[in-house]
Amino acid sequence: MENTTTALNDNPSTTENKNTAETLNNESEQAIAELFKMQQRYDNDLDKTKPSRLRVLSIEGSDPIGGAGTMADMKAFTAQGVFGYAAMTSVLAQNTQGVTDIVNVEPSFLLAQLKAVSDDAEIDSMKIGMLGTPELVDTVREWLLELLNTYETNGKRKPTVVLDPVMYAKSGDRLLTAEAEQALTTLIPLADIITPNAMELAALDAMGNESELDSDISTIRNIENKPLNGPTSSDSSTSTGYTVPQTPRSYEEMERLAKSVAAHFNVAVYAKGGALALNGNEECTDILAVPTSAGDGEPLSTHIKGAAIPTQNVHGTGDTLSSTLAALRPQCNDWVETTKRAKAWMTRAIAAADSLHVGHGHGPVDFTWQHSPTGLSFIEDYWRRTAGIRERIAKMPFIERMLDGTLPLDDFSFYLHQDDLYLTDYTSLLALASSRATDPHERAFFADAASYGLEEGLTFHKQWYREHGFSVERAPMSETTAAYLGHEHCFTDTGSYAALVAVVMPCYWVYSVIGQEMERQVRERRLDLDHHPYGLWIRMYADPGFASRTLEELHICDKLAAAGTMSAYDCMMDAALGSTEHEYRFFNQALTRHHK
Repeated sequence: MENTTTALNDNPSTTENKNTAETLNNESEQAIAELFKMQQRYDNDLDKTKPSRLRVLSIEGSDPIGGAGTMADMKAFTAQGVFGYAAMTSVLAQNTQGVTDIVNVEPSFLLAQLKAVSDDAEIDSMKIGMLGTPELVDTVREWLLELLNTYETNGKRKPTVVLDPVMYAKSGDRLLTAEAEQALTTLIPLADIITPNAMELAALDAMGNESELDSDISTIRNIENKPLNGPTSSDSSTSTGYTVPQTPRSYEEMERLAKSVAAHFNVAVYAKGGALALNGNEECTDILAVPTSAGDGEPLSTHIKGAAIPTQNVHGTGDTLSSTLAALRPQCNDWVETTKRAKAWMTRAIAAADSLHVGHGHGPVDFTWQHSPTGLSFIEDYWRRTAGIRERIAKMPFIERMLDGTLPLDDFSFYLHQDDLYLTDYTSLLALASSRATDPHERAFFADAASYGLEEGLTFHKQWYREHGFSVERAPMSETTAAYLGHEHCFTDTGSYAALVAVVMPCYWVYSVIGQEMERQVRERRLDLDHHPYGLWIRMYADPGFASRTLEELHICDKLAAAGTMSAYDCMMDAALGSTEHEYRFFNQALTRHHK
C-alpha cells in the first residue's frame, strides 16, 4: 500500500495536473489584484482637481505641409485626447517631395520657449524630435536635467520622455553631422524610450559599443541618489569617426540590435520595422525592447505586429509614432500596452492616407480617421461615466440585505428565477460573440464563457432552490428582465462584434465589483459563509477566477474600441452604459415588484 501511494505521488501526470492547477490559481489571484489596482487607479483619477486632459510637450521642427514635425505632433496629441504644447527647434521649407531649406533657431531662443512652458505649466509627457546641432542638443539636455530635478524635489511625477533620434531619413540620407549625432547620445539616458528607424538603430548600436560612452551614461542616469548633473556634448571624448553598419535585413537581426541598444543605454527601444515591410512582407512588425528593472539582465523583447499597408503616403510617420507614444504612455499600464495601442492607431491612420490627396510626393497619414473625445481608454471612460450608477448599485437595499443575510429568501428566489431566464439568453450571446470573433483567442474565450455561464450559474441556481425548498420550475419573465434582454439584442442585431462585446461586458464587471466588495466586508465582519443563506453566491462572484474572466473581457473591449471608428466607439459606449443601468434595475426588481 505504501508503494502504491508513493507511485501515485510520483506519477508525472498527477504532478503535471497539480502544477497546472497551481499556475491557474496564481494567474487568477494576479488577475483579481490587477483588476482591483486598475479600478483603484480609475477612482483616484476621478479627483475633480486633476486636469481633464494630459498635457504633452513637443520639441520639434516645423513642417508647412502639415504631415511631420510639430504640426504632426499637435494633430497626434489631439487624436489621442491630450493637450499639446510646442517648442520649435527649426523652421523648414518642406513638402511631400522633400526639404528645400531649413533654419535652426538660436539655442537661446529654444531655451526661452522651453522655459516659457515649464515655468508656467505642468508637463505630463514629452516628445523630443529633430535637434539639428550639438548646441540645440545641449540646450534641451540641460533644460531637461533641471526640469527633472525640480519635479523630483517637489515630489511630482516624472514626465514621460520619448526621444525620436532623428539621424537618418527613410532614404538613408544622413540628417545630422557626426558631432550632432554624438551629442544626441547624451540625451538618450534621460529618455524613457527611443524610437529609431532601422538605420538609426544600427548606428546607435555601433555608437553604443564605444566604451567611452559608459561614464557619460552612468553620470546622467544617477538621478535617484543625487541631483542631476549630466555632461555637455563637449565632455564626451568618444570618437565620431565610426562607420554605420549595414541596416538590419531581418526582424531577428533588428530584435538583436534593439536589445543591444536597450541594454547599453538602459532605455526602452521601439525599433520601427517599416523599412523591412517595404521588402514585400504582408506584416509590418516593430520591436519593443525593455531593460529589466534591475538593469542587469537581457532586455525583454516584444514583437508589435501590424499589417503592411501598400501606400507611398508615409510622410511623417516617425514623428507621428513617437508623439503618439508620448500621448498614450501616461494612459497605459506599461510600454507593451502603449506600443500596441499606438501601432493599431498608426496602422489605421496609414491605411486612410491615400484618400487625403495631399501633395504629389509622399503624403501624410490621416490623423482624423478616428478622434478620441477624452484621451481615456474605453474601459476607463466607461468607469468614469458609470460612477453614479455603480454607487446606486452598491447602496441598493437588495445588495446590503443579501450581505447581512436579512434579504427574504422569497425575494432572492425571485431574483434567481429571473437570472435563470437572463442567463439562458446571455450565454447564447456569448456563443454568438465567439462565432463573430476573428481572433482565435477571443473566439475561445467567449465559447468558454458561454459554457461556464450555463454550467456554473444555472447549476448553482438549482442547488440553491433545492437547499431552501423552492421549486426549480421556471417563473414567468418580468418586464424588467425582458427590457434588459431587449436592450442587448438591439445592439446585437446590428451585426457589430464590438457592440456585442460591449453590451455583455457590464454583466461581468458589475458582478465582479459587487463580489469584491462583498468579500471585503465578509472579512471585516468575520461572516461565516458556510452557514450564510447567500454564501455560495458571494463566493461565486468573489472568486479570483471570475475576476480573471472579467479582466479578459475588459481587455477585449479596449482593443476593439481602440481599433474602431468614433461612431463605433460611441455605439460600444451606448451599449455598455445601457446594460449598466439595466443591471441596477435587474437587482432592484426583486424588492420593487411588491409595489407594482
